[in-house]
Amino acid sequence: MAERAPVEDVEHELTLPEELLLLVYDDEKGTTWSTSLDTGLGGAVQLDLSLRGRVDVVDGDLVVVDATPTREPVLDGALAEVAATSRPRPPKRWLGPLGREVRAAALERLVERGVLHREDDRVLWVLPRTRYPEADGGPEDRVRGRLHDAVVVGTTPDARTAALASLVKALSLRREVFPEADRRATDRRLEQLAEGEWAGAAVKRSLDEVVMTAVMVSTLAATSTATTS
Repeated sequence: MAERAPVEDVEHELTLPEELLLLVYDDEKGTTWSTSLDTGLGGAVQLDLSLRGRVDVVDGDLVVVDATPTREPVLDGALAEVAATSRPRPPKRWLGPLGREVRAAALERLVERGVLHREDDRVLWVLPRTRYPEADGGPEDRVRGRLHDAVVVGTTPDARTAALASLVKALSLRREVFPEADRRATDRRLEQLAEGEWAGAAVKRSLDEVVMTAVMVSTLAATSTATTS
């Protein structure tokens, strides 16, 4: 059996989808409250592949420009799916399909790395449920530390941290990720990072689509709740 990577080195290997999952999954309950998580994950995988030079936006469609595997299973599955399509699609058309597939793959990858652990149980002794409580808090602490430095302290982030901060803004996660920081200053800094020059055309297009789709999903969820309550 292959040896598991030391936990202290895991954070440097995490993909953007994995980092996003750590931010939105409850450490103890192992579940998430986010209604637009799949949208965010679909955007995160596009951002990560774009930053690695694997995808770009050409004539409005997301296309593979380098099919070389990244050696990250979470990303390579998405890369292969985009490469295999016979009809190119714009980034927004990939958000849901990629997000749904990436969620399961990323959760299991975090379990393999010892960051989360998997618990299978039943709700009311009938409905099966899988939860992913935190097994080691170090990786998430370091992810949050990078975001804190970039957003609250104001240090210049690398492109990956800027991308993650932009996802936090797009998915309206500011309160959850920065609960004790000044709201106006944090919102202003997140806006600056989202509009920064760290990203190329594909990344910017993906972020725009994440924002629009996340708002739509959240609005539909709120409307459904109000109608059924």
